[in-house]
Amino acid sequence: MRIPLTVAAFAALALPLAAQAQVLPKVSGGVELSTDESRRGLSWSENQLSASGDLSAGILGFDASARVAMVRESRRHAGADTVFDLEAGHGFDIGLFKLRGFVTGHVFTGAARAMDYVEVGADGRFSLGPLQLNGGATYAPDQGPIGGDNLYLHAGAAVGVPSTPFTVSGSIGHTTGSTDDLRAARLRPTGDYTDWRIGVEHVSGPLTLGVDYVGTDIDTNRAVSSPYADLRHSGNRVLGRARLSF
Repeated sequence: MRIPLTVAAFAALALPLAAQAQVLPKVSGGVELSTDESRRGLSWSENQLSASGDLSAGILGFDASARVAMVRESRRHAGADTVFDLEAGHGFDIGLFKLRGFVTGHVFTGAARAMDYVEVGADGRFSLGPLQLNGGATYAPDQGPIGGDNLYLHAGAAVGVPSTPFTVSGSIGHTTGSTDDLRAARLRPTGDYTDWRIGVEHVSGPLTLGVDYVGTDIDTNRAVSSPYADLRHSGNRVLGRARLSF
């Protein structure tokens, strides 16, 4: 279990925040209902309905957030029923570019064995009018619960449709890494793969409604020996989601 690393990261980032306690932090959050908890093209909730809630706070470029989501006794995560994502980061601007580094701990409850793991990453955004470009990398060091290490590279774009509440977006990512045991199939069901997403969302006040088409180049008909691969829920599908922000 890798919780100490995550806790240490939060503590390290909390020190500068405490020193500036007189500055009011920015707090936000929301609740969401989705037809699937999908990450990097893979279903984390057995392609079933998932509810989630999140809360984040930021101050002076530092931020911390927590999110909890249903994973519905996911085979991919040894029967876990929920996952908590705990993240701390620091962002800064360089001209029109917004850059951010972060550390994330994924904590699973109800799993048959230890499935928690930690990632570190960096990403950047560039905005020009209604167009926003983004890209980044996330790396999970070699850990038993994920059967090796894991690197995810991604890039995407989003554009608001002028004079409408709609935004169209798309992204592509590639996952690679080493394989030490069968648990590597959690994040790479048949080895290295590419995923993509195309979506549209409608924002009206605090309510966001979205539809996404997600897919991967994973051969879901391939025979695998790992019980964590869950190939049934690693292919293309359409997702719907509704979010209420506060």
